[in-house]
Amino acid sequence: MQSELQEIMENRLKHDENVTYQLVPGDQGDQHWLVRFLEGPFPETVIQYGAISFNEAAENMMSFNFFIESSPDPDLSIDNVELQEFAGDVLQEIIRKGIEDNSVVMEDK
Repeated sequence: MQSELQEIMENRLKHDENVTYQLVPGDQGDQHWLVRFLEGPFPETVIQYGAISFNEAAENMMSFNFFIESSPDPDLSIDNVELQEFAGDVLQEIIRKGIEDNSVVMEDK
């Protein structure tokens, strides 16, 4: 039986802000944003992205870390591969949209 994430990946669910995820202000000022998943395999899970980097040697390779702020699933952890992939897909959409509307600033190391 396929997992919900595999189904989503095969059907290539298009992530849209306020549809599949929501940006939520954190409690540490305007530079601290959380992401709440609204749809998919982890509804109502709230994460915070940490460091994000793009590998210059490997094309189309991004690495990031994240933390779970809250989840209705008490057993969910950052070690869950499906969560990592879902969080990565949402992050790619956030970055893509940010570049498109000039709200994301990319800096060299």
